[in-house]
Amino acid sequence: MGFIFDLDGTLLNSINDLGNAMNEVLRRHNMPEHDMEVYKTFVGNGIRKLVERSLPKDVTDVDAYYEEYLIAYGKAYRNDSFLYDDVRETLLKLNDLKIPISIHTNKMQMYTDEIVKHYLKDVSFVSIVGDQDDGLHKPNPHHTEKILSDMNCSKVFFVGDSDVDMKTAKNANLIPVGVSWGFRSVEELNQEGAQHILTSFTDVLNLV
Repeated sequence: MGFIFDLDGTLLNSINDLGNAMNEVLRRHNMPEHDMEVYKTFVGNGIRKLVERSLPKDVTDVDAYYEEYLIAYGKAYRNDSFLYDDVRETLLKLNDLKIPISIHTNKMQMYTDEIVKHYLKDVSFVSIVGDQDDGLHKPNPHHTEKILSDMNCSKVFFVGDSDVDMKTAKNANLIPVGVSWGFRSVEELNQEGAQHILTSFTDVLNLV
């Protein structure tokens, strides 16, 4: 048995840092900003897609704004982000139980590594995989299957907060598990085939 966890919206509430960085870019160019509830619908498919969804529809040069966003987010990604309740303690409990755990996120690898080092430095993960900039991010199961090979478990739960995570689980033949506190609705998770919905992070232990 093992667990693969999404990061943003599952382990880490990062929406303010993600959204504030994008609003900074939009403000520089006198473009309409968005509130954080809107950003919850923009995230999940990687940073480039977040930037693309945030820009006015008539903007075609996404690359320039993407580069600006990377600079802005690189300065802000730990300003207002925080772990959800009981995340660290529960992950450490899984470590104590010798249950393999990994992270698979569409956040860029360099930010993923820094965030895990900052917030979860005392937790042991088999794999920590972010966006490799190779076009194979979630819900493509390519990197998920590599994680599974490293974990070497016969039964693995994929825990996330979005349709992307549920699709990833199904594409990799894992058990899709949704969380009620993330960036997307429980209805969306159920529609995408979640077999379990967690209402607190400690509910992870009920799956053990």
